[in-house]
Order: sequence, then C-alpha cells, then structure tokens
Amino acid sequence: MKKSLFLVVMLACGTVCSADSADSNATSTTLEEALFSAYNCNNEWSSDQIDKQIADDRYLQSKIMFLPSISGNVSSSRSKTAKELSGNSHNTKYTRTKFGVTITQNLFNGFSSTNNAKSQNNAAKAAFHKLREKEQNLIINVLDAYLGIWVGREKVTALKKKEENLKKTLESQEIALETGAGTQSEVALATANYQKAIYEKINAETELFTAESNFKKLTGITACGRIDLPNIDISLPDSLEKLISVAMKSNHSILYYKYSEMAADNRLDATKGGLLPSCDVSLQAGRNLEKMSRHYAGNNIYGEDNSENNYVAEIAVNVPIFTNSPNSGNTYSAIAIAGKEALKAKFAARDALGEIKKECVVNWNTYISANAMIEASRSAVKSAALSSESDMEESDLGLKSNTDVWVKENQLLEARVNLATSQKQKIMAKVKLYALTGNLSLSSILKKKSKHRANARRKNG
Repeated sequence: MKKSLFLVVMLACGTVCSADSADSNATSTTLEEALFSAYNCNNEWSSDQIDKQIADDRYLQSKIMFLPSISGNVSSSRSKTAKELSGNSHNTKYTRTKFGVTITQNLFNGFSSTNNAKSQNNAAKAAFHKLREKEQNLIINVLDAYLGIWVGREKVTALKKKEENLKKTLESQEIALETGAGTQSEVALATANYQKAIYEKINAETELFTAESNFKKLTGITACGRIDLPNIDISLPDSLEKLISVAMKSNHSILYYKYSEMAADNRLDATKGGLLPSCDVSLQAGRNLEKMSRHYAGNNIYGEDNSENNYVAEIAVNVPIFTNSPNSGNTYSAIAIAGKEALKAKFAARDALGEIKKECVVNWNTYISANAMIEASRSAVKSAALSSESDMEESDLGLKSNTDVWVKENQLLEARVNLATSQKQKIMAKVKLYALTGNLSLSSILKKKSKHRANARRKNG
C-alpha cells in the first residue's frame, strides 16, 4: 500500500514539475506525501531498520545456543600389506568405512549462555527504541525541511516586494536630490537600505534552495506546486513538570540507553562465566565396516567382512585455569574490558536523562515563546495592514508621499515574515515536545490529520 502510494506521489510530482507554473500552482505537495516518500526512499532510514533486524537475529542466535550441537562423520580408508613367505608373495588388503553421529549438549558454562541471551534480548529492546528514535528524527527532519520551504517562499516573495519598494524609494530620493528637495545623506541612506534588501533577498533565496535540497535528499521527491502550512493536531502535557515526568518514562532515547546499560551488565556477567567450570555431555553412535581380502601369487584365496556398532556416552568437566580465545582474548582481560563497557553504558544512560530534561525545558520555552510571538506578529500584521491601507488612501488624495506608502508596506511585509517564522517555530517545538514523550510516529501524525479532516467535513456538512 505504501509503495503504491509512493508511486502515485512520484508520478504526480513528475507531472506537476513538467507542467507550466500556472498548472503547478494548482497542485500541492502535502506533508503526508513527503513522509510516505521518506519512509520508502530514505537510505538512512532503511539502514536503521536493518540494524534492528540484526539485533533481532542476534537474540534469536543466542537462544539457539541452548540447543545441542549435532555432527555427522564419515571416513573411509584402504590399506595393503605385502609379505614374502618362503619365496612366495602374500598380499592382504583392508577396506575400512566408519560413519556415525555425535550429539553434544552443554549442561553448565557458568551461566554464560543464559546471560548472553539476556544481553541480546536487552540489546534487541534497545535497538527497537533506537529505531523509534530514528523514526521520530526522520519525521522531524522532513517536517523541518517542508516548513523551511513554506517559510522560504513567504520570505522570498516578501523580500522581492521590499526590494522593489526600496528601489523606488532610492529613485525618488535621487530625483528629490536633483530638484534640490533632498540631501546626499538621504540618498546614501536609501542606497544602503536598497543594498541591504538585495542581500536579504539573496540570503532568503539561498535558504529556500537549501531547504528544497534537504527536502529532496530526505524524501527523494521535489517539492512541486503549492506548499501549505500543515495543521499538526497533537496533544501535549499541561505543564513542563508533567512533560518531564512522561518523558522520563517513555522517551525512546532514555529507554535505548537504559536497555543498552542492561545489555552491557549482562555481557559482563556472561564474560565472568568464563572463569567457572563447564560441563558437557556427548552421545555418539556409529558403525564400522571392514572388508579384508588376502591374495597369494595373484589369486584371491581368502576374504572376510566384519561390521560392528559402537555407542559412547561421555560427560566432561572443564575447569579453566588460564584461557585464551582467538576472538575475545584472555578471559581476565575480557572481563576488564566488559566492565569498562558496562560503566560507560551507565554513564551514557545518566547523561541521556539530563539531556532529555534539557530538551524538555528548551522546547517547552520555545513553544511558549513562539505562541507569544505569533500573537504579537498577528497584531503587527493587522496594524501594519491598516496603516498601509490608510497611507495608500491618503496617497491617492495627495496627503501622503509614495515613500511613506512604501515604508508602511515594507513594515507589513516584515511583519508577515516574522509571523511565518513564528508559526514554523511553534510547529517544530510542538512536534519535538511530542517526540520527547515517545508518541511521535507516522501513524500518530496521519491519525491526527485524518481526524482533523473528518471534523472539518462534518462542520462543512
């Protein structure tokens, strides 16, 4: 289903991008399309999924280690003995064939297998939360690039108009200087403002290009047509304290480091098991076949076939004194290394707690300030719009100059840019806060948006 939708998205975008600008404006690239495409095409996300599969396979492998080892063996040999008896040649030929099955079961190895299975189980759980954290980061990055394009287009449009206004202002000041109604300083100021507007427009175009490139890298598609501000309808805790409380229990980064620490402790216990005795029991069943033929002066005068079955049961206890392994080295040094890795994992887990608390505080304050900035920006837009409209009316009556009108219009454009920037900051802070609670996923975003669309249809109906 996802692949089919992705193909539809790619075909749709290809059609839009090849059409003219008027047709492109009639089509929009939605956030859902971008997220689906990222899930299907992002190479880093595909690599993260493989890491999770490897961790699951290692856990399965650790459980299989409890099963006995079974081996079969087959051997065949042929020998010839030549003797001289009283001047006559005497040859004896032997053909021996052996085959059997050996089953070896470990009964005790210092609980190394048990602790290794625990370690791989916790490592698989850590990999699950790591994958969920990567999923959240992918959603956040796609959303950031998507909103970056939306804000970038708003800024470029506004700054182009601002550049035009300041160019007209500069031309007006130059005419005033020629007629003696202006001064050199006024022209210099108008020139500086115009050059600054050019720089701001170029910088905004560069930011837009960067956002579009990042979007293409993350999703594999080009942002075609219209980009709309998405409505992210998600619920957040009522207070910072509740947010931190929820994050400490369900944040995927914290859980990843928690299970990684547990896995490291289990690995240490499994390594220590190498100092304890091990006990193995083996069962062997086989059959030996032997064929003998004796030749005298080139003639076969005697032959004999023998066969026998043999069964062996053995129990062995191995007491390690000083052991070296090609893979892990000396047991004592391996224990020292495992102990340091466990200590490192513990420090990482503690650091993760502090990092997530910091992220909660930072993003909560960003979210609160973004709300305040949006209210202030909306008021500024409304005020600047009324002022600009009033100045245009007065200009039509000859009561205000065109320069005054352009100044007010530039203030309106700046207020709109600030509003767009604040809206992006609010959405990003809101989504990051939701991710800190461990609930952000593709399904949660789509369910919220589907619910919002259903409510909108009911209201319209």
